[in-house]
Amino acid sequence: MGILRLPGDVGYRSMSEILSEQQEINAPGDKSLVPKIFYHACRLLLGAVFIIASIDKLERPWDFGRAIFVYDFLRGPLVYLINLIAIIMPPLELVTGLLLIVNKWVRPAALLILAMNLVFIVAIASVMVRGMDIDCGCGLDVGIIAMLAGTQADAGAIVRDLVFLVMNLVVLLSPLSTNRKKA
Repeated sequence: MGILRLPGDVGYRSMSEILSEQQEINAPGDKSLVPKIFYHACRLLLGAVFIIASIDKLERPWDFGRAIFVYDFLRGPLVYLINLIAIIMPPLELVTGLLLIVNKWVRPAALLILAMNLVFIVAIASVMVRGMDIDCGCGLDVGIIAMLAGTQADAGAIVRDLVFLVMNLVVLLSPLSTNRKKA
């Protein structure tokens, strides 16, 4: 991953160069709609949420597969996708969360999280419309998030996911989410 660079090495940047680059990003003429601190808070919180959500699913993918099955969203031949989703989605949540935390490939990670979040919202809404009372299967059944929104696939889960959606849009649409330098 990271290589220790010493003064005189190719690619070495001093702390003052790094700080001046950061100051240029939010210079007075910058047209960014959100302050840097809000962008970083949303990025870090969203990354942490997706990492936490992935842990239980990574440890017990069969339980996550059952949670997907209970939604009764995939029917007929599509039911065979449940195992694939239960195996692929938790590592994807972990990797995208980590990418947000380390501030690398932020836009691709945020786009993947946006897609997952939209699927979560649609799945929970479908359960509510059909009058089902099930656990959301989100992996967020510990801590303050569970206390605030619960673990059921209900209106609280949709509100929680809408908050995550707004946080994701802040990250995704911020000029800070690109790794390009200004010319």
